[in-house]
Amino acid sequence: MRVVIFQGQYGIFKKEGLDLSMPAIQTCLGLYALSEQHDYLVCAHFDSILGLQQNLMDIKHALELKGISISSLKATVFGGDGKQSYLRCSSPTSHIGNEIVNFITALGGLAEYSNDFYSGVFPKTFNFHYRKGCGITEGQDPRNFMGCSQPAANLARKRIALRPSEYSVSHAKMVDVSPLY
Repeated sequence: MRVVIFQGQYGIFKKEGLDLSMPAIQTCLGLYALSEQHDYLVCAHFDSILGLQQNLMDIKHALELKGISISSLKATVFGGDGKQSYLRCSSPTSHIGNEIVNFITALGGLAEYSNDFYSGVFPKTFNFHYRKGCGITEGQDPRNFMGCSQPAANLARKRIALRPSEYSVSHAKMVDVSPLY
């Protein structure tokens, strides 16, 4: 199954046969978490601190509906930066990443914020991939967007019409795209 996770979206997917990409993590943050116990992958593409706790609670609830506890997750948060985050995310982005890590660890999961994939002063684009294993690549490749669900792509187009600094709480609400795939 081919899945693309865009900005402001998250999803929970069985790993077997999964071909997933989460492209263009630049000034935003990506999260991927594995539940080996349940053979699931969780991905989320955060772009704002606004509503962050509610978005994290929504992801937790979606996991619980599948019988997965956050305590079974091993998560990595990556991307973002200190300077360019003013353009797309709330600043400082590392603060948002640490809030996500703290949420997961407070509920018994393992989580880290990866400094290996951090845009820094000069923005870099990172892309998460899953196909029989996790990987992060640098650069922009249009193929990372291919094979997406059209409703998921339409949601992404609507979301990026505003900058996160213009979001209301309802704009900042992330969407579970799992049912679209």
